[in-house]
Amino acid sequence: MKKHKQESNITEERPKLDRVISFKNYIAIGFGVIVGVGWVVYAGQWLQSGGVLGAILAFAIGGALLIPIGKCYAELTAALPLTGGELAFTYKAFGPLVSFLTAWALSMNYIAVTPFETIAIGAMVEAIFPTLSTNTLYEMGGYRIAWSTIIPGVLAGVWVIWLNWHGAKDSARFQTVVMVGLLACTALFCTLAFWKGDVSHLQPLFAGEGHWWAIAPASIASVLVVVPFFLAGFDCIPQAAEESGVKMEARQLGIAIVASIVIGVVFYILIILALGYSVPGSTLNTIVAQKNQLPMAEVFRSSFGYEWAAKLVLIAALLGLISTLNGIFMAATRLLFAQGRGGLLPHWFSKLHPVHHTPQNAILFVGAIAVLGPFFGKAGLTHIVNSNSLVFSMVLLITALATLRLRKIAPDLKRPYRIARYTIWLAIAVGIFLVGLMTIPGSPGQMGHAEFITVGLWMLMGLTFYYLRRRKKDMSDKIQANMILADYQ
Repeated sequence: MKKHKQESNITEERPKLDRVISFKNYIAIGFGVIVGVGWVVYAGQWLQSGGVLGAILAFAIGGALLIPIGKCYAELTAALPLTGGELAFTYKAFGPLVSFLTAWALSMNYIAVTPFETIAIGAMVEAIFPTLSTNTLYEMGGYRIAWSTIIPGVLAGVWVIWLNWHGAKDSARFQTVVMVGLLACTALFCTLAFWKGDVSHLQPLFAGEGHWWAIAPASIASVLVVVPFFLAGFDCIPQAAEESGVKMEARQLGIAIVASIVIGVVFYILIILALGYSVPGSTLNTIVAQKNQLPMAEVFRSSFGYEWAAKLVLIAALLGLISTLNGIFMAATRLLFAQGRGGLLPHWFSKLHPVHHTPQNAILFVGAIAVLGPFFGKAGLTHIVNSNSLVFSMVLLITALATLRLRKIAPDLKRPYRIARYTIWLAIAVGIFLVGLMTIPGSPGQMGHAEFITVGLWMLMGLTFYYLRRRKKDMSDKIQANMILADYQ
C-alpha cells in the first residue's frame, strides 16, 4: 500500500510544458547552435587544409551527408513531438534501457557545452574590449582566470537562466533576435570582403601541389572529417518539440530541422568564400602561423585596415556564442526534465515552475554548472567536450536505427514528415561512418584514450543511476510509457 501511494504521488499527472515556440523560433534554435563561434577560430585552417574550393566542397558534401540523418530526425520529431527527442524515439523503438543510455550520453554532450560557452563568452568580451581586461587572478591548466573573463560569462549564464526560467517563449524569441543580429553583422563584413577583396585570392582552389584533380580528393577529405561536428545543433530542435505552438503543424518541426542544416551549410560556405576572397593564401598562412586565436578578425584588421570590421566579426562571434549557450541550455534542461518525468532520473528533475511552467529544477542544475564554468576555465572540460564528437556520432546512428525499427514495429504511426526508406539506410551508413571515424585506429578523427575513458566513465555512472532508480520500483512500466510517450504509445 505504501509503495502504491509513493507511485501515485510521483506520477499522478503528466507534467506538461507550454506550447509557445513558433516555426521561425525552431529554425533559430537549430541554426543558432550550429553556427557557434568555430568559424572565427578555424576558418583559416580550413582554407589552409583544403583550399577555398576544397573547403567549400567539404561543407557542401558534409551537409549532403547529414541531410539523410536530419530527415530521420525530421520524420521522428514530426511523428513523436515529445520533449526529450531521442529519449522518446529510442524508448518506443528499443525500450527503456537503450532510451536511457541514449539520453544520458546526449546529456553529457549538452551539459558540458554550457560552461564551455560561458568561459568563451568572457574571453570574447576581452577580445572585443581589451581595455576592460583585468589582471590575472589565477591560472588553471594554463588557462588565465581574471575578473574580466569571469564577469561576462557569469552574467551571460544568469541571463540565460532568467530567460529559460520565465518561459520558452522568451528564450526562443531571444534566440531569434540574436540570430538576426548575427546575420546582419555577417552580411556587413562579407559585403566588405567581396568589395575590397580580389578574385585572384581564391587561387589555388585546392591545397597542395600538383594537378587539381590529383590534390582535390585529399584537400576535400582533410576538411570533411570535421564538417559534421560544425553542423551539430539541429538535434536541439527535437528536445523542445512538445512546446511547439498550438497553430504549428507537426510537419513544420521536420522542415525546421532540415532547414537549419541547409542554412548552416550556406552560412559556412559564405564565410569560407569571404575569407578566401579577402586575402592571398600566403597572407592567410602568415596570420594562421602566428597562432592568432581569432584569425578571421585579424584578416580584416591587417588586410583592409578596418578595425571596426574586425570588431564586427568578433561581435558576430559573441552573438554565436550566446545563441549556442541559449540553444544548448534549452536542450539540456528539456532532456533532463524528460528523463526525470519518465522515471529514468530522479523525479526532482521533472518539477515545473507553478507559474511559468518551465522545468525549474533542471534549469537550476544546468544553470549552476554554466555559471561556475568561468571560475575554472576550459582546461578541465577539454576531454569532456572532445568526447562529444563520439557521443554525437553514436546518437545520430541510434536515431537512424530507431527510424528503421519503428517502420517495422509501428507501421501505423502517423508520420507527417515521411521519408523514403533508402534515406534511412543512407543515414545509417553515415552514422556508421562517423562512429568508425571516431573509433577505428589510424582514422583521421580517432579519439584519444582520455576521450574513450571519459565516455566510458560517464556511461558507467549512468548505468549505476539507472539500476538504482529501477530498484526503487516507484513507477510501473505502464505509467512510465505514458510519461515518456503520452498519446503516442
